[in-house]
Amino acid sequence: MSGGLKSGLIFALVSIIAVVGFSFIPAIGVFCCGPIATMALGAIAGYIGVRWSGPTAGIGSGTLAGGVSGIGALIGSVIFWIAAILIVQSDPVLLDQVLRQALEQQPPSGLTEDDLRNLIGLMGPVIGFCAGLIHLLFAVLLGALGGWLAVRQRPQPPMAPPAYTVG
Repeated sequence: MSGGLKSGLIFALVSIIAVVGFSFIPAIGVFCCGPIATMALGAIAGYIGVRWSGPTAGIGSGTLAGGVSGIGALIGSVIFWIAAILIVQSDPVLLDQVLRQALEQQPPSGLTEDDLRNLIGLMGPVIGFCAGLIHLLFAVLLGALGGWLAVRQRPQPPMAPPAYTVG
């Protein structure tokens, strides 16, 4: 197993936990803390992925590690949104309040509360997947950056002194 894949798998597990955990922070978790955790973990995964891949590894190993880490963040995002929808559905008063607000904000479309109740169960995975794609993009880009930093910091072999000819 390559170092990039190994690093990516480790950080994918960490990303699942971090995205789910940070997303539950009220007001800023979903839009700030979760994506920042994804970016940091993607960059670290990319850096370590290149370091673990050997002396000839390039930025591609970091991109691979960041991408695999981003897939973990995508999974974490879907898990969070499913859990959030289940929490809203488990409290009838909160669910009625959410449905009333949704109906008030919509232009007249013919949707009833029953229609919205049926749609709300589908919305968790859909919103989670869409947000998770953003997490995946951040992780891939920052994984490439982390890989680039690791390649730049790699010790360079000493240059041979110029050969002198006697003549």
